[in-house]
Amino acid sequence: MLRFLYNYSLSILWGILMLLLMGLPSTDLPDTNYFEGFDKLAHCGFFFVFAVLLLRGFILQGKGRSSKIKTFLIVLFITSFLAFGTEAIQLYFSAGRMADWWDIFADYMGIGMALLAYLLLHQRKQGY
Repeated sequence: MLRFLYNYSLSILWGILMLLLMGLPSTDLPDTNYFEGFDKLAHCGFFFVFAVLLLRGFILQGKGRSSKIKTFLIVLFITSFLAFGTEAIQLYFSAGRMADWWDIFADYMGIGMALLAYLLLHQRKQGY
């Protein structure tokens, strides 16, 4: 259990940070209108980092020998759940924030970039 928590600790912390930041009312956040679309870039970046950290956890947990397809599908499911969950939080529980389909699209762009990099770059360990 400790090994599991250690391997996934960064992704768990990043997920909690994402939920907190995306669930805060817009009045509690600093002004982020640096340029048009900054919000979408932030969504893409947050989910890219989250997916990479989850993939890192899977690689460490499986000692590099886990199935690529299984890892791909599990990470896709977890990140999809969080993407729709953050939008639901913004829609139902956060004052001054609204859910947006373009946010989910940006989330999936970040997720897709991380998963594509994983499929192209990760090599399973042989032997054992």
